Amino acid sequence: MTRTTRDSKDEIEPMYASVGHEIPVGRNWTFEPKYDGIRALAFVNSRGVRLVTRNGNDKALQFPEITTALAQLAIRLGKAFTIDGEIVAVVGDGVARFQALQGRMHMKGSNEIAIAAEHMPAALVAFDAVSYDGRDITTQPWTERREALEEILGGLASTKAGRPRDSVAQYLRLSPTKHGGATMLRRARAQGWEGIIAKRTDAPYRPGVRSDAWLKLKIDFEQEFVVGGFTAPRKSREGLGALLLGYFNASKKLVYVGHTGGGFTRVGLREMRQELDRLTRKTSPFESEFHTNQPATWVRPSLVVQVKFSEWTADGRLRQPIFLGIREDKKAKDVTYEGESIQRKLDA
Repeated sequence: MTRTTRDSKDEIEPMYASVGHEIPVGRNWTFEPKYDGIRALAFVNSRGVRLVTRNGNDKALQFPEITTALAQLAIRLGKAFTIDGEIVAVVGDGVARFQALQGRMHMKGSNEIAIAAEHMPAALVAFDAVSYDGRDITTQPWTERREALEEILGGLASTKAGRPRDSVAQYLRLSPTKHGGATMLRRARAQGWEGIIAKRTDAPYRPGVRSDAWLKLKIDFEQEFVVGGFTAPRKSREGLGALLLGYFNASKKLVYVGHTGGGFTRVGLREMRQELDRLTRKTSPFESEFHTNQPATWVRPSLVVQVKFSEWTADGRLRQPIFLGIREDKKAKDVTYEGESIQRKLDA
């Protein structure tokens, strides 16, 4: 198999989307589903397969069904490639939200992983190609990269009944893309997606850059936050009372946005407390002081969590935040204020 320049170094970072506030119009925009999973670059060459998250962790061992499918695809093609996509939980013929994937992110034991791959399968939904057959194609426009991606995944078409033809197609999927953002946004609302992504068809792939050529149009109020501390539990509650949440501003200061104690199971509370006990510190990591209902324990601001909430308040706090899971695939320093996208406009 041909060795690729990018794959040999595994240095490339993914391209990132900016938050969009309007549906862009014009024939130079295309629209795709915004998947709620684990972003990963798949480096596939003669030396093997790597599934690298945006903070540099290789998840190939945690998702052997995807790794095997990528290796088999490379054998069929006889070419190396690097593709960008999202690891998602599979439910029937569809995909589930991030919570369904949470349990698989941290697995270590081979038996545990094998059982999970069978009973809680995941798939890689590919939405861009970075290199193909020894060529770095990041400087090419989206239209040409999409042609390369379709060539890589071209043999994975489903049967007329909608079922994958084989195990490779079962665990590797091609993200649909269409013109007409309003139509796809209505579909997103009907099917419970997190939102959609708008992409300029004439733009290159810019590794490590948060670009306006990709816009995330979010339906839900949901994003990542950094844990800066936790409060003591009350009454019969175990582990902790609530997580104290924040994001990093332009000055690299941690800004407090509120606390959440909802969304945990009893086991989840204990596991979260064990995780946080390894990060304790004496002083608050937050930029300013605030009041808590129970005594607070401060932690090093390195743990990233996914949170869903009903809205941003006028003073910059989260209303009714609910914990969804830990995001070990994302760096704390990259968690910034996203603000609102198009949520209120949809409800108007």
